[in-house]
Amino acid sequence: MRYRIISALSIVVAVIGWWGLYELTGKVGPEQAGARPLFFALLFLALTATLMPPAAYLNRRFAPQAVEQDPLRFLRHSAWGGLCLAAWAWLQTHRVLNVGFAIVIALMFVAVELLIARMRTEP
Repeated sequence: MRYRIISALSIVVAVIGWWGLYELTGKVGPEQAGARPLFFALLFLALTATLMPPAAYLNRRFAPQAVEQDPLRFLRHSAWGGLCLAAWAWLQTHRVLNVGFAIVIALMFVAVELLIARMRTEP
């Protein structure tokens, strides 16, 4: 029941985030003060909320023992995904993103998640 409530709330937040991005990109130019930070904040919010329901399902499906120890780990996983994709978008605005760099950034987030998981399992 709790996952249904969280999934419903994340869908509402995702719709708000994507709608905010639509309105921001349609009505505000990038040269205006605060437009870029607001864009990346809304992008992170929209991506994280969009990734929450699939992350919750995949965690319950493939890692039931880990979910018993940390029932809200899907929030962290979706936040990592949103942060990674927002970082890729930021790098793309500066024209420095390539496939190798994208893989390195993704592996850095995976390494941090593995470190967190290892620290949680040790007594």
